[in-house]
Amino acid sequence: MNDPRAPERPRFRVVKGGRDSTSEPVEVDASFVGERTLGVVDAAARPAPKALTAGADEAVPKDMPEETGRRLAPGAPLSPGTVPLELALHLRSGEALVWWDAKAAIDFRPILVVLGACLLVLLGVTVMAPDFWSQPWSDLWPPVAALLSPVLLLIVREQLGLRSLMVTDTAIVEVTRRGEVSRLVFSAIRTVRRDLLSGGVLLQGKGTRIRVPPALVENARAAIVTQRRSVLRGESTPPDDPLRWMP
Repeated sequence: MNDPRAPERPRFRVVKGGRDSTSEPVEVDASFVGERTLGVVDAAARPAPKALTAGADEAVPKDMPEETGRRLAPGAPLSPGTVPLELALHLRSGEALVWWDAKAAIDFRPILVVLGACLLVLLGVTVMAPDFWSQPWSDLWPPVAALLSPVLLLIVREQLGLRSLMVTDTAIVEVTRRGEVSRLVFSAIRTVRRDLLSGGVLLQGKGTRIRVPPALVENARAAIVTQRRSVLRGESTPPDDPLRWMP
Protein backbone atom coordinates (compact mmCIF):
# COMPACT_ATOMS: atom_id res chain seq x y z
CA MET A 1 0.00 0.00 0.00
CA ASN A 2 1.45 3.31 -1.03
CA ASP A 3 2.22 5.83 1.71
CA PRO A 4 0.57 9.18 0.87
CA ARG A 5 3.41 11.01 2.62
CA ALA A 6 6.11 9.45 0.40
CA PRO A 7 7.47 11.76 -2.36
CA GLU A 8 5.98 11.20 -5.70
CA ARG A 9 8.21 9.14 -7.98
CA PRO A 10 9.15 10.67 -11.29
CA ARG A 11 7.44 9.35 -14.33
CA PHE A 12 8.87 9.16 -17.81
CA ARG A 13 7.39 9.40 -21.21
CA VAL A 14 8.54 6.59 -23.49
CA VAL A 15 8.14 7.28 -27.16
CA LYS A 16 8.16 4.34 -29.56
CA GLY A 17 10.73 4.68 -32.36
CA GLY A 18 12.33 7.74 -30.82
CA ARG A 19 9.72 10.07 -32.31
CA ASP A 20 6.80 11.74 -30.66
CA SER A 21 3.35 10.63 -31.68
CA THR A 22 -0.18 11.28 -30.71
CA SER A 23 -0.44 7.92 -28.97
CA GLU A 24 -0.83 7.88 -25.24
CA PRO A 25 2.48 7.92 -23.34
CA VAL A 26 3.44 4.91 -21.30
CA GLU A 27 4.13 5.70 -17.71
CA VAL A 28 7.20 3.89 -16.33
CA ASP A 29 8.27 3.83 -12.74
CA ALA A 30 11.84 5.11 -12.32
CA SER A 31 12.56 2.36 -9.81
CA PHE A 32 12.14 -0.14 -12.63
CA VAL A 33 15.37 0.99 -14.30
CA GLY A 34 17.38 0.97 -11.08
CA GLU A 35 17.76 4.76 -10.96
CA ARG A 36 19.24 4.82 -14.49
CA THR A 37 18.24 8.13 -15.96
CA LEU A 38 19.37 9.70 -19.21
CA GLY A 39 22.05 7.03 -19.69
CA VAL A 40 23.81 7.87 -16.39
CA VAL A 41 24.24 5.02 -13.90
CA ASP A 42 24.00 5.87 -10.25
CA ALA A 43 27.44 5.21 -8.71
CA ALA A 44 25.83 4.05 -5.50
CA ALA A 45 23.90 1.38 -7.37
CA ARG A 46 27.04 -0.05 -9.09
CA PRO A 47 28.98 -2.64 -7.07
CA ALA A 48 32.48 -1.61 -6.14
CA PRO A 49 35.14 -3.21 -8.34
CA LYS A 50 37.13 -5.98 -6.78
CA ALA A 51 40.68 -5.12 -5.87
CA LEU A 52 43.30 -6.58 -8.18
CA THR A 53 45.36 -9.08 -6.27
CA ALA A 54 48.57 -10.73 -7.31
CA GLY A 55 48.26 -14.31 -8.36
CA ALA A 56 50.20 -17.17 -6.95
CA ASP A 57 53.92 -16.59 -6.78
CA GLU A 58 55.44 -18.28 -9.80
CA ALA A 59 59.08 -18.69 -10.51
CA VAL A 60 59.77 -16.33 -13.38
CA PRO A 61 62.97 -17.27 -15.20
CA LYS A 62 65.47 -14.42 -15.27
CA ASP A 63 67.04 -13.33 -18.48
CA MET A 64 70.28 -15.12 -19.23
CA PRO A 65 73.30 -12.82 -19.35
CA GLU A 66 74.20 -11.94 -22.89
CA GLU A 67 77.42 -13.38 -24.18
CA THR A 68 80.02 -10.81 -25.01
CA GLY A 69 80.94 -11.83 -28.53
CA ARG A 70 79.70 -14.10 -31.26
CA ARG A 71 79.88 -17.87 -31.51
CA LEU A 72 80.61 -18.81 -35.11
CA ALA A 73 80.39 -22.61 -34.73
CA PRO A 74 78.79 -25.01 -32.25
CA GLY A 75 81.09 -25.57 -29.28
CA ALA A 76 83.63 -23.02 -30.46
CA PRO A 77 84.81 -20.22 -28.15
CA LEU A 78 83.41 -16.75 -28.58
CA SER A 79 84.82 -14.49 -31.26
CA PRO A 80 84.87 -10.69 -30.83
CA GLY A 81 82.18 -10.37 -33.49
CA THR A 82 81.90 -10.50 -37.24
CA VAL A 83 85.28 -11.14 -38.83
CA PRO A 84 86.77 -7.95 -40.35
CA LEU A 85 86.99 -7.76 -44.11
CA GLU A 86 90.80 -7.58 -44.09
CA LEU A 87 90.87 -10.98 -42.37
CA ALA A 88 87.99 -12.52 -44.33
CA LEU A 89 89.90 -11.90 -47.55
CA HIS A 90 92.39 -14.58 -46.49
CA LEU A 91 89.73 -17.30 -46.26
CA ARG A 92 89.55 -19.73 -49.14
CA SER A 93 86.45 -20.50 -51.13
CA GLY A 94 84.13 -22.81 -49.22
CA GLU A 95 86.19 -22.58 -46.03
CA ALA A 96 84.13 -22.32 -42.84
CA LEU A 97 85.35 -19.94 -40.16
CA VAL A 98 85.15 -21.44 -36.67
CA TRP A 99 86.81 -18.76 -34.51
CA TRP A 100 88.91 -15.64 -34.81
CA ASP A 101 90.52 -13.18 -32.45
CA ALA A 102 93.33 -10.65 -32.35
CA LYS A 103 95.83 -9.31 -29.90
CA ALA A 104 95.71 -5.70 -30.99
CA ALA A 105 97.33 -3.87 -28.06
CA ILE A 106 100.14 -4.30 -25.58
CA ASP A 107 99.07 -5.37 -22.10
CA PHE A 108 101.03 -3.13 -19.74
CA ARG A 109 99.88 -4.80 -16.53
CA PRO A 110 102.57 -7.51 -16.33
CA ILE A 111 105.16 -4.98 -17.47
CA LEU A 112 104.24 -2.59 -14.68
CA VAL A 113 104.28 -5.39 -12.10
CA VAL A 114 107.81 -6.46 -13.05
CA LEU A 115 108.97 -2.86 -13.29
CA GLY A 116 107.62 -2.17 -9.81
CA ALA A 117 109.52 -5.17 -8.44
CA CYS A 118 112.74 -3.91 -10.06
CA LEU A 119 112.27 -0.47 -8.56
CA LEU A 120 111.79 -2.02 -5.12
CA VAL A 121 115.08 -3.86 -5.53
CA LEU A 122 116.85 -0.64 -6.51
CA LEU A 123 115.31 1.11 -3.54
CA GLY A 124 116.61 -1.60 -1.25
CA VAL A 125 120.06 -1.29 -2.77
CA THR A 126 119.97 2.47 -2.22
CA VAL A 127 119.09 2.03 1.46
CA MET A 128 121.58 -0.73 2.16
CA ALA A 129 124.44 0.50 -0.06
CA PRO A 130 124.21 4.24 -0.78
CA ASP A 131 127.65 4.17 -2.40
CA PHE A 132 126.24 2.01 -5.21
CA TRP A 133 125.17 5.11 -7.17
CA SER A 134 128.50 6.88 -6.73
CA GLN A 135 130.44 4.49 -8.93
CA PRO A 136 131.25 5.36 -12.56
CA TRP A 137 128.49 4.94 -15.17
CA SER A 138 130.52 2.32 -17.01
CA ASP A 139 130.36 0.17 -13.87
CA LEU A 140 126.80 1.14 -12.97
CA TRP A 141 124.79 0.41 -16.09
CA PRO A 142 125.52 -3.37 -16.45
CA PRO A 143 123.88 -4.41 -13.14
CA VAL A 144 120.99 -1.98 -13.69
CA ALA A 145 120.42 -3.29 -17.22
CA ALA A 146 120.52 -6.87 -15.95
CA LEU A 147 117.92 -5.99 -13.32
CA LEU A 148 115.64 -4.33 -15.87
CA SER A 149 116.10 -7.01 -18.55
CA PRO A 150 112.86 -8.86 -17.58
CA VAL A 151 110.95 -5.65 -18.33
CA LEU A 152 112.55 -5.39 -21.75
CA LEU A 153 111.78 -9.07 -22.41
CA LEU A 154 108.11 -8.54 -21.58
CA ILE A 155 107.92 -5.54 -23.92
CA VAL A 156 109.42 -7.61 -26.74
CA ARG A 157 107.00 -10.48 -26.05
CA GLU A 158 104.00 -8.18 -26.09
CA GLN A 159 105.17 -6.62 -29.33
CA LEU A 160 105.67 -9.99 -31.01
CA GLY A 161 102.26 -11.15 -29.85
CA LEU A 162 100.39 -8.46 -31.80
CA ARG A 163 98.68 -10.50 -34.51
CA SER A 164 95.35 -11.99 -35.58
CA LEU A 165 94.41 -15.67 -35.69
CA MET A 166 91.65 -17.51 -37.48
CA VAL A 167 90.69 -21.15 -37.05
CA THR A 168 88.71 -22.69 -39.88
CA ASP A 169 87.32 -26.18 -40.32
CA THR A 170 90.65 -27.39 -41.73
CA ALA A 171 93.45 -24.96 -40.82
CA ILE A 172 94.78 -22.20 -38.59
CA VAL A 173 95.62 -18.86 -40.21
CA GLU A 174 97.88 -16.13 -38.83
CA VAL A 175 97.96 -12.49 -39.97
CA THR A 176 100.67 -10.27 -38.53
CA ARG A 177 100.50 -6.51 -38.11
CA ARG A 178 102.59 -6.12 -41.25
CA GLY A 179 100.01 -8.11 -43.24
CA GLU A 180 102.05 -11.31 -43.54
CA VAL A 181 99.81 -14.37 -43.78
CA SER A 182 100.72 -17.89 -42.68
CA ARG A 183 98.47 -20.93 -43.00
CA LEU A 184 98.86 -24.40 -41.57
CA VAL A 185 96.44 -27.22 -42.27
CA PHE A 186 95.91 -29.25 -39.09
CA SER A 187 97.35 -32.38 -40.66
CA ALA A 188 100.44 -30.42 -41.81
CA ILE A 189 101.52 -29.38 -38.31
CA ARG A 190 104.77 -31.22 -37.54
CA THR A 191 105.97 -29.77 -34.23
CA VAL A 192 104.42 -27.91 -31.32
CA ARG A 193 106.77 -26.06 -29.01
CA ARG A 194 106.73 -23.36 -26.39
CA ASP A 195 107.57 -20.07 -28.06
CA LEU A 196 110.41 -18.51 -26.08
CA LEU A 197 110.01 -15.15 -27.77
CA SER A 198 106.28 -14.56 -27.37
CA GLY A 199 105.68 -16.87 -24.42
CA GLY A 200 102.90 -18.66 -26.29
CA VAL A 201 102.89 -21.70 -28.56
CA LEU A 202 104.87 -22.14 -31.78
CA LEU A 203 103.32 -24.33 -34.50
CA GLN A 204 105.68 -25.48 -37.23
CA GLY A 205 105.04 -27.14 -40.55
CA LYS A 206 107.05 -27.56 -43.70
CA GLY A 207 108.45 -24.07 -44.28
CA THR A 208 105.70 -22.43 -42.21
CA ARG A 209 105.46 -21.40 -38.59
CA ILE A 210 102.66 -19.79 -36.65
CA ARG A 211 103.00 -18.06 -33.29
CA VAL A 212 100.02 -18.25 -30.97
CA PRO A 213 100.20 -15.46 -28.36
CA PRO A 214 99.60 -16.40 -24.71
CA ALA A 215 96.33 -14.44 -24.67
CA LEU A 216 94.95 -16.56 -27.55
CA VAL A 217 96.41 -19.99 -26.73
CA GLU A 218 93.42 -21.35 -24.84
CA ASN A 219 90.71 -20.24 -27.28
CA ALA A 220 92.74 -21.26 -30.33
CA ARG A 221 93.13 -24.79 -28.98
CA ALA A 222 89.44 -24.98 -28.01
CA ALA A 223 88.46 -23.98 -31.55
CA ILE A 224 90.74 -26.65 -33.06
CA VAL A 225 89.28 -29.26 -30.71
CA THR A 226 85.79 -28.67 -32.11
CA GLN A 227 87.03 -29.55 -35.61
CA ARG A 228 89.32 -32.46 -34.65
CA ARG A 229 86.86 -34.23 -32.40
CA SER A 230 85.67 -36.64 -35.09
CA VAL A 231 89.03 -37.17 -36.82
CA LEU A 232 90.23 -40.76 -36.91
CA ARG A 233 93.44 -41.23 -34.94
CA GLY A 234 94.84 -43.68 -37.47
CA GLU A 235 95.93 -40.89 -39.80
CA SER A 236 99.50 -40.17 -40.86
CA THR A 237 102.34 -39.24 -38.52
CA PRO A 238 101.05 -37.19 -35.57
CA PRO A 239 102.89 -33.98 -34.72
CA ASP A 240 105.76 -33.89 -32.27
CA ASP A 241 103.86 -32.28 -29.42
CA PRO A 242 105.45 -32.57 -25.96
CA LEU A 243 103.02 -29.92 -24.73
CA ARG A 244 100.04 -32.06 -25.80
CA TRP A 245 98.52 -28.91 -27.24
CA MET A 246 97.17 -30.35 -30.47
CA PRO A 247 94.04 -32.47 -29.94
